[in-house]
Amino acid sequence: MLRGADSQHDELTAEGHAQAQALACKLAALDLDSPRVYASTYTRTQQTAAPAAELLGVPVTVLDGIQEIDPGDWRGRPYSDLKTGFGELIGPGDSISFPGGESQRDVADRFEAALQSVLNLPGTPIIVSHGGALTSVLIRLLRVPVVESWRSDRFAQANAELTELIQGPDGWQIKPQNEK
Repeated sequence: MLRGADSQHDELTAEGHAQAQALACKLAALDLDSPRVYASTYTRTQQTAAPAAELLGVPVTVLDGIQEIDPGDWRGRPYSDLKTGFGELIGPGDSISFPGGESQRDVADRFEAALQSVLNLPGTPIIVSHGGALTSVLIRLLRVPVVESWRSDRFAQANAELTELIQGPDGWQIKPQNEK
């Protein structure tokens, strides 16, 4: 089911805790330079971030702006509706917007502003967020077509999946998984 602001206090399941622990081990193995762990305002992201922060010896900092997209009138609809009813979300000028909720552009704006607030600090930021919000900001940072990227699930992520970004002279890129 598509969830919204009303689900910000949902807790992780036992499976979610196991996924968070596995993610923590992956992050610890990366031997990151002065890691900093940020999580959205939602309880489950803070619980996902906690094992990594503990292994890395740093606190979890709640970062407003990286929370999940507000699906508005779509709240409570099954995820499968994102495929079958996708046309309802397409707006003018290569845009996606949830009726009564947020647009991809709105989410990318707030997420990018939150990200900019931590990027110039020393060390490596680790951001624990949500699927729709991450899709929105990845589309923005990687400068790819909005509708095509959403429709194809190009940036769909499994729970507790790790995506590394690197910023180069030509902008942001996703770091290949097998690259050190």
